[in-house]
Amino acid sequence: MSRFHSLIVSIHVIGVMLFVVAHAVSAVVVLLVRRERDPVKLRRFLTLSRKSLLVALVGLAAWFLGGILAGFFGDWWTSGRYWIWASLLLAVVLIGLMTPMGRFYLNRVREAVGIDPKTGAVDSSKQVDPAALEVAVASGRPILLAVLGTAGLAVLFWLMMAKPF
Repeated sequence: MSRFHSLIVSIHVIGVMLFVVAHAVSAVVVLLVRRERDPVKLRRFLTLSRKSLLVALVGLAAWFLGGILAGFFGDWWTSGRYWIWASLLLAVVLIGLMTPMGRFYLNRVREAVGIDPKTGAVDSSKQVDPAALEVAVASGRPILLAVLGTAGLAVLFWLMMAKPF
């Protein structure tokens, strides 16, 4: 393995770690929101989640760019082995499923506590309707998100390490 290929693989792995660590903040927020009803605490959680996603996006970009480039420099894309294609497909499917599930859920809670989902601006003077907040909080599936994310990362890790097919 050339030094350049090793560098690209390192960027890929660092991107994965950065994504997972930063995204874990949002994952914890999704789980905490289910138990919290205090609008002030919910606003803090949701603002923290939004800020952590900026870092997660940087990690995601390094993960994808590093992985795709490492695949080219390692000749995996044309090797006749399909684990790399399965990894890319699985990552895209997971992101395509989980992003709307998490974003739409947290945006409903954001709106219920007076946060603009597009800008993140907080209207702390907004009177929070407890019934609307309850409906928003109950509308998500945080356990499903956690299972999808954890299982998906485990399968991706296995594909990268075992290169089974």
